[in-house]
Amino acid sequence: MKRHLPIREAKAAAERLFDEGRAVVELPMVESIDALRGELAACKVEVRVVPPPYKVDTRHVRDRMHMSQEQFALEFGLELATLRNWEQGRSEPDTAANAYLLMIDRDPDAVRRALAEEAPGRESAPAM
Repeated sequence: MKRHLPIREAKAAAERLFDEGRAVVELPMVESIDALRGELAACKVEVRVVPPPYKVDTRHVRDRMHMSQEQFALEFGLELATLRNWEQGRSEPDTAANAYLLMIDRDPDAVRRALAEEAPGRESAPAM
């Protein structure tokens, strides 16, 4: 939604998104959450403030696990260059990568087990 768009026009645009279920609209700046809440309530739209997602500190997770960048990338299926870019601040993990890193942070053994499990419908490699 554009700033200063009349609320009824914004509602019409948002309704197209809401037709299939719930929609989330990110507003980077709101002058008054109470005013927005009131205006949208008049249009029968619920406003819920959601805090930004927790950003995982990749280096902290890796250091706590006593792993090198190479070990961490290999064990969890990450590109080494991508991991280095995250740790050096040249880029940030996208939402999916951040969620994956959060899982690694909270329960690395569960991630290891999931990665070790055979994919459904895939035959195991012959033993050598």
